Amino acid sequence: MSTIGDISYRTKWILSKRYIQAIIVITLMTLAIAVPFLTRAFALTDVGNAGAFELDGNIVKDSPSTTPLPTDWGGTTSNPGLFSSTGATNPLPPGGLDAHWVNDGPHSVTDTTTFTTGSKDILDISANWACTPSSNITPKDDILHAYSYAAIAPPGTSRAGDLMIYGGFERFANNGAGDLGLWLLQDPTVSCSSTKGTVSFTGVHVVGDVLLVGEFSTGGTVTTLNAFEWVGGSSPLMNITATGGADCRTSNPSANFCSRSNTVSIPTPWSTQDKTSVPNTLATAEFFEVGLDLTGIFHGNPPCISRFIFDTRTSPSTTATLVDYAQGALSTCPTSTISTTVSPSTITLGGSATDTATVTLSTASTVNGTVTFNVYGPFSSPPTNASCTSSSLVKPFSPDTVKIGPGPTPQSAASDPFTPSATGNYAWIATYNPTGVRNGNSVSTRCGDGGELLVVASIPKITAFGFTNTPTNNDPTLGSGTVAYSVTIHNYDTLAVTLNGTLTVSGPSVTCTPSNPLPLVGSVAAGADAMFSLSCTYTGTSGQTVSATISATFTDPNGVTGAVSGSPTTYTFTIQQK
Repeated sequence: MSTIGDISYRTKWILSKRYIQAIIVITLMTLAIAVPFLTRAFALTDVGNAGAFELDGNIVKDSPSTTPLPTDWGGTTSNPGLFSSTGATNPLPPGGLDAHWVNDGPHSVTDTTTFTTGSKDILDISANWACTPSSNITPKDDILHAYSYAAIAPPGTSRAGDLMIYGGFERFANNGAGDLGLWLLQDPTVSCSSTKGTVSFTGVHVVGDVLLVGEFSTGGTVTTLNAFEWVGGSSPLMNITATGGADCRTSNPSANFCSRSNTVSIPTPWSTQDKTSVPNTLATAEFFEVGLDLTGIFHGNPPCISRFIFDTRTSPSTTATLVDYAQGALSTCPTSTISTTVSPSTITLGGSATDTATVTLSTASTVNGTVTFNVYGPFSSPPTNASCTSSSLVKPFSPDTVKIGPGPTPQSAASDPFTPSATGNYAWIATYNPTGVRNGNSVSTRCGDGGELLVVASIPKITAFGFTNTPTNNDPTLGSGTVAYSVTIHNYDTLAVTLNGTLTVSGPSVTCTPSNPLPLVGSVAAGADAMFSLSCTYTGTSGQTVSATISATFTDPNGVTGAVSGSPTTYTFTIQQK
């Protein structure tokens, strides 16, 4: 034993270690004073600092309420996260595509979403997976809630523009390591639920489905996290683990996925219950969350995810027995809808119409691409879904392709003006052609859709308007006589029209037969003439005039109205005396 004056090597080591620790503490304190935001940044670990989400091992949003990003699963009234205290989805922050909260508890009730023996990750779904209700799930394997979130990484971050997916779940007890799996599936029909007996899953695997399997310890450290891509065939799962990391606190910044578990007891913003904690509290290692950069994993061409399934299992192996699961929707690629309006919907021959298409996406995504407008016709009657064929396509106007977007959903685009060369009924079809899957899917209107109909009518025309004047005793100087008027209106339309108007004669002492004014009314068939006549007598002095005026309109069966061509028009003659 050495004396105080002869300090042992071990004593020197202990003192030097404490000296180094003191320096580290002082340095960290200095950093905290100089740049306090660094401690917060370290606490809010995201996949490769994507800046979209707090992968920090708790549920509540910790970033300031003044900044919408990064977000978290829950929050407070003044600083909300993705979901409310009842699990309802709040308005998504910038870049958010979709978010869903699933209730799979509590432990005390029968769970309708548990796997039956034989369901394996290495097997396709509908032919091999099955579910059954269970009332005795092992507490550590019982999922209480699960949630998902898809977003585009914000500008100014290392992964700006990448598709990020986040998932999380709570379990009932922590008496044992947490073995879990997360499937990200493309088939939106994958599902299973049973209140009695075994039921087969619906849906199938699609090449590009992603499976994460991992394990986190009772202390909250994620010990393993492996990733697989479904490729089909005899060895359907391809290991892609090298692209990611396990625990976000220690994973490489270039990793495309990582996860966290809670290393301390944490509160929940919604009602929950676990085996040992007070209500709305999760004990250590009862919460797990994970994030993936799907764009990075798939080298810029991520698949369109439609469903997520969290499961608990007997091990982190792909051949493990699957126990409980929570399933939900997760749409990373928006679904497109298109609506159109032709304006005006009725025109007369020689006029023009324009079709306007509005594209709406199912998530807060960007509409970007083109819209192609095609016109079909003319048809003698309103077109149906079967009317639009290659032989009825109007060329060279069709196809008329215009740009739409880029811009936030919804976006609209108008066609070029279309000027028909013939009367009749026309149908438009508008097709949205997205730039990529992030901009939705291709979608078209159908032939005969209500907003895509155009009626083109010809204008009925006055083709004859004449008169004969017969002075009394053939002597116009007497200032009196008889004038006979004749009117012909021809219907150039392909549809029957109804006329409405008058022939009115005015002058000195005019008396007309059969009436004055003479009604110009009646139905005129397509291509037919309507003829009218009026005989009038007059008596006047030199310089006075006798005039006749036609004023007529038409209406066709489609409600097209307008003035008869040449109307109004007036014929006038002057009485002369020698």
